[in-house]
Amino acid sequence: MVGGRTNHWGRISLRFGPDDFRRGDLDGLSPNWPIGYGDISPYYDRLDRLVGLFGSNEGIFNSPDGIFMPPPRPRAYELLVMNAAKRQNVTCIPGRLSVITRPLNGRAACHYCGQCNRGCAVNANLSSTNVLLAPAMETGRLTMVTHAMAREVTLDAQGRASGVNYIDTVSGADGNVRARVVVLAASALESARPLLSSKSSKFPGGLANSSGQVGKDITDTTGPT
Repeated sequence: MVGGRTNHWGRISLRFGPDDFRRGDLDGLSPNWPIGYGDISPYYDRLDRLVGLFGSNEGIFNSPDGIFMPPPRPRAYELLVMNAAKRQNVTCIPGRLSVITRPLNGRAACHYCGQCNRGCAVNANLSSTNVLLAPAMETGRLTMVTHAMAREVTLDAQGRASGVNYIDTVSGADGNVRARVVVLAASALESARPLLSSKSSKFPGGLANSSGQVGKDITDTTGPT
């Protein structure tokens, strides 16, 4: 499906906080990231402006504020939760979702007509299909290849990513695209699969898997209806 996971997700959009980049310093277990929140914060800002999301600025250290549209008014059961949380001295704030409550870039504001994870007729919520592909196509620099299941990342002589081999899911034929940069963005499971399939004499355990942890200890998100 064009757009993949972005077609059916809850639109919850939280920033990593400063502590998330230095877990090793805090728990002595996880390695620290080679970058910090200050390095990535400007890109969060650009994304907020591009796709639009609602929320509230709360000044919580490890839940950084963003560039928010106003959140919807709380519904009856949410007021009950807020009041109960207040009595227990538990912080309770509006969710932060990639759903616009004001018009943005030709997209109409949400009018609360249904479940966001089942699509949106007015493109008020974020999916790459409805929000990002159209402007990318207009640049004339995007070629979209559909029915292509990535099999492995190809490498150049220096061991750097050079493209992707894929299988045409209709004809079964092999295909290849060359690239200066390869981004695997297919959620937890499908991003791990091509890494493990990308075995070579240089990477016998799969690409980016010197730790042996790719495909293990995975936590993905599910949503019951």
